[in-house]
Formats: sequence, C-alpha cells, structure tokens
Amino acid sequence: MKNSTNRIVFWIVVIALIVGSVSVIIYSHKSTSSADVPPVSDSDWTLGNKESDIVLIEYSDFQCPACVSYFDLLKDVVEEFDKHILFVYRHYPLDSIHKNAGFAAAAAEAAGKQGKFWKMYDKLFGNQSDWDYKSKEEAETVFADYAAEIGIDVQKFLKDLYSEEVIEKVERNRQSAVSAEIYYTPAFILNGELIQNPRTLEEFRSLIRTAIEKNT
Repeated sequence: MKNSTNRIVFWIVVIALIVGSVSVIIYSHKSTSSADVPPVSDSDWTLGNKESDIVLIEYSDFQCPACVSYFDLLKDVVEEFDKHILFVYRHYPLDSIHKNAGFAAAAAEAAGKQGKFWKMYDKLFGNQSDWDYKSKEEAETVFADYAAEIGIDVQKFLKDLYSEEVIEKVERNRQSAVSAEIYYTPAFILNGELIQNPRTLEEFRSLIRTAIEKNT
C-alpha cells in the first residue's frame, strides 16, 4: 500500500514538472513575437517624438477594464519618455463582449475631427463607468456632454459620430489588429514586436529603456 502511494506521489510530481515546463516554454514563446501591423501614418493618433525610431503602438478598447487599468500607467510612460518614443493609439473595439466599445471609439474619432481626440480619450477612459453599460441612446447623451465639456461643437460632433468616415476609420484599425492575429486588448507593439503586457510601471520603464539603449 505504501509503495502504491509513493508511486502515485511520484507521478503527480513528474506530471506537475512537465506541465510547469510546458507553461514556461509557452510563456517564453508568447513574451515577444513579430506583429505585422500597418506602419505609422498621418491618420494615426500619436503622442511623443514623431522623429523617434522607437514606436510603441497600443491596440485598445475604451470599454475594456484591462485597458482602463493601463490608462494612468501609459500616461506616466508617455510623459516620462515623450522625447524618446512615439506612442500610437489604435482602436480595437471588442464589440462581441463590449457593446459600446465601437461607439466610444467613434466618439473619440468624432472629437478628433475637431482637434480634441486626446481630450475625449481622457474622458472616455477616465469615466468608463458612466457609459459602459448604458444603452446606445444613453451613451450618446454622455458622449455629447463630454463634447461640450471639452469645448467642441456638439452638433458637428453628433453628426461626425455616425459618419461613414469615422466608422470606416475605426473598422480599419480593428481589421489591422485581426490581420496581425492579435486577439486581446490592450495589446502593445514595441518596435514591431508584440510584447507581453508589462505588469507594473517599472516593467514598462525597463522595456522602454532597453529599447532606447539598443537604439543608441
């Protein structure tokens, strides 16, 4: 009986070691991988140094809780390294699970047509709980209030919110993520490599510093 118990314990340990090894291999493989996304263009929303060779692209969803958790962290990173990197924001609304994500992306684009993309970006992420589970009609009212607060023409904003140009821009961003086989948000591409999402501000700083060092 004792020998049988020992054998069971032995095989449990062996299986655990195998599973752990496989997990490490998978994690290491996923930590970075090439991401075939479109190059930065004039249609992209950017912050930082437009002349920099160090480019950080984020594919994000305004209704995604994980994206909100990176909101302040990214602001700190971009502010700290604004002379060294170019930060690019691209829409990736996961409409199947976030019913207002695409609508929020359109709101940011509509504000962008009046030069206030980043102001709306701050409003949407900073106040996500105000609109995330509302009906489309209710969300529209919230977005219109934001438009007024950031000082843009509300009527033009509402017209642009449903415009073909805005809807197509959001969809192009989304499709570029899908084509690159990116299936989650937020997703970060640093100099063409899809990176494992940093867990802390210091991890993000370390990644940026390493990229800067490689570029000098």
